[in-house]
Amino acid sequence: MKPSKNCLALALQAAALTLCFGAGIAAAEKADRKEKVTINAVDGDADHAKGFYKLEKSVVITQGTLRLTADRGTAQTNANENYNAVLYGKPVCFRQRTDNGDWAQGVADRVDYDSGKGIVELFGNAILFVGEDQTAANYITYNTQTSKYEARESKGRASEGKGVTFVLQPRDKEETIGAPDASGKQAAKPAKAAIVKTATPPKRNEPAFSRCA
Repeated sequence: MKPSKNCLALALQAAALTLCFGAGIAAAEKADRKEKVTINAVDGDADHAKGFYKLEKSVVITQGTLRLTADRGTAQTNANENYNAVLYGKPVCFRQRTDNGDWAQGVADRVDYDSGKGIVELFGNAILFVGEDQTAANYITYNTQTSKYEARESKGRASEGKGVTFVLQPRDKEETIGAPDASGKQAAKPAKAAIVKTATPPKRNEPAFSRCA
């Protein structure tokens, strides 16, 4: 099946995952895992029996706040109703809101995404923001379920090049508990600020992020 010049919209039912989650400070929004997966493209081939989709032109994959944007790629579903996507573009864009209310945003020449493991791999000219912290490298892998990531020149560490850059923004330090007052009672610890979840991610100055809206 190959619709020409039409939007290919495929809704894939996403199953709730049973993986254990680490105590990452900015894990992906858990509600996304219960949302349907929608794949859009201008042109594409679909084999529903095998769960394989070949996508061309203006590819967009969404699941809740997760959004992947590319020029072309493939998606393969499996028996657990998860999927793997391999996407190419100039650039490919990835974004997803975290449970902290901020956003993870990444761009690269190629992005591989494993929905079952929550792993995003960015290949070539990769830039990743998690909140306001920035990582730049030729290869970055990011675990959306734990917010852990690695950056290096190549996936197999087989080449050398521009190296890796981390830009870490200062954290707001929590106020310390005050000294006991005259009655001997310790001053109360200030309440944590409520999490604010914005509907859209912040706009980045880097031109590569312009197609990630």
